[in-house]
Amino acid sequence: MRKLLEPSLYYFSVVAQAGSLTSATEKLGLTVSALSRHIAKLEGDIGVPLFERHARGMVLSHAGRVLLRHAQRTLSDAQAAFEEIQGEEQRRARTLTIACTEGFAFDFLPVSLGAFRLEHPDIMIQLEVVSSERASQLLLSGEASLALAFSFKPEAGVTVQYTQPAPVMALMHETHPLARKTKVSLKDLTGYPVLLQDKGTTNRQLFDIACNVENIEIVPMMTSRYVAALYRFALEVPEAIMPSGYVSVAKRLGVDGMKAKPFDNALLTQRRLQVLTLAGRSLDDLALSCLEWIIRDLKQA
Repeated sequence: MRKLLEPSLYYFSVVAQAGSLTSATEKLGLTVSALSRHIAKLEGDIGVPLFERHARGMVLSHAGRVLLRHAQRTLSDAQAAFEEIQGEEQRRARTLTIACTEGFAFDFLPVSLGAFRLEHPDIMIQLEVVSSERASQLLLSGEASLALAFSFKPEAGVTVQYTQPAPVMALMHETHPLARKTKVSLKDLTGYPVLLQDKGTTNRQLFDIACNVENIEIVPMMTSRYVAALYRFALEVPEAIMPSGYVSVAKRLGVDGMKAKPFDNALLTQRRLQVLTLAGRSLDDLALSCLEWIIRDLKQA
């Protein structure tokens, strides 16, 4: 902690505890004359003697005892500050911030990152659930190490580490009449309650474009920006259909008795899933390990 104290004050505290200049030099690595000059300068600045010099050593004066208490408090405060700073830096170094759209946050990433953390139990994960545009912004600002988003085109300033098709599919209960079909048409949906995501999502944008091209009007029974709410509703209403990305729900389909069927409209296949990092930025070992883990999980899904 000596670097956080004014040198003469630190040297004074060592001499005070050692009881002599000679004993203090062994700890400080200074000559007796150099150390004596520091003490003399400090006494000159304060204007009173800090030690009573005796043949057998140096004894603190009243002023010296007051100053020593101050020096010890200062040293203790400096130690606490140092430990707090070091601890915060260590926590920051072991915190992994990932930005993603809600489709990834609904089920895929919690399951995948939960397994990742079993192998890295000392890390902290901060998951920022945002729009695709905001996910890229968090990368560009350095606030996130990784981002997962659905996109139609690459973003400037980011590097696509992994991509795969992410078509919009028809999610339904396995007992649904359309679950027997190989592919589902938009026209098929007109006879059933439809659950749609918010207009700001790539999922909804593609769906609306496809409906316009086919001149089909679908009035949704329910809309929400929250994938979890729509999915829960689909579980409770067996005849409902929810246009959804496959990865968002892949790990839950078998458990929940749900099916995901492709649409026969080519427009609904135009979306891509992307894992992104900041262009030109090297990932640390933790972020790189997580990136590889997520990509491997996406391939399996």
